[in-house]
Amino acid sequence: MMKRMNTLSKTVLTFVLCHLPWQVLIVGSVVILGACIEHRENEKKPAGPVTGNKAEEKYITDKDYKVFRIYEGEVPCEDCDGIQQRLVIKGDTVGIFRLTETYKNATEDGDATLVCSGQWKKVKADAKEILILSQGGIDDSVRRMEYEFHPKEIIQLSLDKNQFKNTAEYHLKMVRKSK
Repeated sequence: MMKRMNTLSKTVLTFVLCHLPWQVLIVGSVVILGACIEHRENEKKPAGPVTGNKAEEKYITDKDYKVFRIYEGEVPCEDCDGIQQRLVIKGDTVGIFRLTETYKNATEDGDATLVCSGQWKKVKADAKEILILSQGGIDDSVRRMEYEFHPKEIIQLSLDKNQFKNTAEYHLKMVRKSK
């Protein structure tokens, strides 16, 4: 199909170049190129950290869980300029979470944002508290993350059972919690 279109395009182009006056070619080119320009209203991109939106606020104030914490930070990215993360966890020692990740300059159009959710639980391991986040259910996970828990921050230790060797850049600071 693609070869047929390329052949047809070449045939049309050859006909146009050989049979139309140059003025028509210039005007036609300007019209065609003008139609190719992408028209968008001015989009305002957040300058700082990812901020909550109405859907997230509804998620936070949902009556199923009275305790929540929100963490934010930027972690490294191999294929982009960094990943701005906003993690909302609901519950005290077990509960649900919502993770919003904005991949900076990930596409030719700019940032790409992904939102995932699932279950989490806090466990003790070697005198540390570890948060285990599991997209989907705790036991049947699509994506699994582990964080070392501290009162004012969490530090990501692993992603899908791959341990990070240097966790210095994987900190998320607590920015809000329930009263």
